Amino acid sequence: MKISVRGGSLAAATSLLAVVPLLTGAWAPARAGLAAPVSSTAPVSSAAPVTDATCVLNAHGVFANAVGAGGIDLPLPDTLAMTGTLSCVDAFGAPLATGTFERTVTMPAAECTGDEHGDTSTTTVHWADLSTSTLRFTRTDVVKVNGTASLVVSGAVTADSARFAGDALSAVGTSSGAGCGTPAGETTLDSTLVLRLTH
Repeated sequence: MKISVRGGSLAAATSLLAVVPLLTGAWAPARAGLAAPVSSTAPVSSAAPVTDATCVLNAHGVFANAVGAGGIDLPLPDTLAMTGTLSCVDAFGAPLATGTFERTVTMPAAECTGDEHGDTSTTTVHWADLSTSTLRFTRTDVVKVNGTASLVVSGAVTADSARFAGDALSAVGTSSGAGCGTPAGETTLDSTLVLRLTH
């Protein structure tokens, strides 16, 4: 009886320990059912990324060329000029910074309905203290249905930025466009991004 209880406890403990590497990013050994190798000479891995700020960006954009419906239409390259506001909090939720921004988005294949992958953009942030930062969105994946889209963004803050220089950035958000399904096509959109800056 004691042996079976110990065995059950050991199995439960082993299951919990297998989850720990998933939370720390060392997922391969856990998925294989193996313990992570331990070496006294191996360098200590760096800690998880530290969050410097979480920001909400609200923007309005205008397309250089009206976007077609998608589906049977061939998606075409386009450019989107956006302006907006942002507000940031620190890792504890305390207000940190506010400002305005402009962004130019380059889209290799834009459409009202469909997937857009690899969109890139540069966002220039003008902070309330009159300093500036530049955010490079190196990849934006967009999934759209009739102008409503989900957004997943990755990139970095440039090294010459006044705030958050060199930070990695990741963001998720939504956008909604006007004009999809009309003869004029999609001409404008509004978007909200929640962006995380880490080092």
